[in-house]
Amino acid sequence: MSTLRSGYWHRVASVFTGAAVAQAIPILGSLLIARLYAPDAFGVFSTWLGISLVITVCITYRLEHAFGLEPDGAARENLVVTTVLMLLITGIVLLVIAALAAFFFGELYGHMSPVLTVLLVPMSMGAALSLVWQSWAANNGDVKNLSLIRITQTLCITVLQILAGWVQPTALVLALAQVAGAWIAVLIAYRLLPFKYALPGSAGQAAALVRDVLARYKRFPMLSLPADLINTAAAQMPIIVLTGRFGPEVAGFYALATRMMGAPISILGNAVRDVFKRTAGEHFRADGNCVAIYLRTFFVLLICSAAMVAIVYPFSESIFAVFFGEKWRMSGTIAAWLLPMYALRFIASPLSYTFYIVQKQHVDLLWQISLLAMTILTLFLFQRYETTLIYYSVGYAVLYLVYIYLSYQYSKGGRSLAVTR
Repeated sequence: MSTLRSGYWHRVASVFTGAAVAQAIPILGSLLIARLYAPDAFGVFSTWLGISLVITVCITYRLEHAFGLEPDGAARENLVVTTVLMLLITGIVLLVIAALAAFFFGELYGHMSPVLTVLLVPMSMGAALSLVWQSWAANNGDVKNLSLIRITQTLCITVLQILAGWVQPTALVLALAQVAGAWIAVLIAYRLLPFKYALPGSAGQAAALVRDVLARYKRFPMLSLPADLINTAAAQMPIIVLTGRFGPEVAGFYALATRMMGAPISILGNAVRDVFKRTAGEHFRADGNCVAIYLRTFFVLLICSAAMVAIVYPFSESIFAVFFGEKWRMSGTIAAWLLPMYALRFIASPLSYTFYIVQKQHVDLLWQISLLAMTILTLFLFQRYETTLIYYSVGYAVLYLVYIYLSYQYSKGGRSLAVTR
């Protein structure tokens, strides 16, 4: 048991190192980006990026969550290839729709120009392809390439955004740099982790692959996709609603706060998740439960979360003012308001893979619907953005407590699964 435990945390540490470098790049880059771009430009860009992230979830069909259910080798690669094919076909269709929308309607919601509207799709396709390759590497236990893919993506995007900001610090320039960096990273990811087995040689073979995958893993597009889509929409809705209700400047303050809060939290959280989903899956297949590895992971995350709260809450305003400039002090205030949400997200997110292991996507979907309802209620009920964000954070935190409790029950396997069967 001690060998298993040390091996588990050794893999976490390996993924953490790569993730730390990957996340440190945009954090350090933001020190320059915040001084190059005004809050309103950053707000428009963040609204555009939020919509793009919602599209990203749609075009993967959440099949990347199924990669770990296939054994290493050709079977898993066939699933990856099928996911990529479905992603590209869907993306091309959406690109045509976006071009038509830009042509007929011009500027859309959130001060988005026609060019920004069209750029939504290539951005989403690049982000989705990167997500597929990261998930493939994680399920292969390929920590080295997983880290390289993440570092490459963040480095390309950050460097291009800084260079572009010296030329013309606008929302459009930020978006163009984001798209270019994402696609450069995808090409590098393919070079690092290419397909080794035969690709479908005809449209008929490709169609057969798609039919086979959808027949075996239909619960992922049917249940995981709506659940993750609702989750992403709920996460991105604040930036979109804030832009419409309170203006792009407030949205810009919020965007920088979430960027700085989310990045450090995702460093360790993503590292733990990438290792937890492989190790917990192995435990569940062998023993019928994964409660032991769940509890060890939970307590480590709890300690780290408590340390984060103790550090961030007293000093957030001063940190933002010193490092990003006095004009961004309000972002520090917002970061303090959002702390309950981020503290519990840090614990809940890595452990959420338990729902996929026990195939309780329908329960996850119900939770996501509750989350969306809470988000809509808090974002539109109050007249001041201060009150709106505080209640939004508290509501999110309460729902995360429920989520953690459910995932713990499912980690036990056996009788606990019958509760919602």
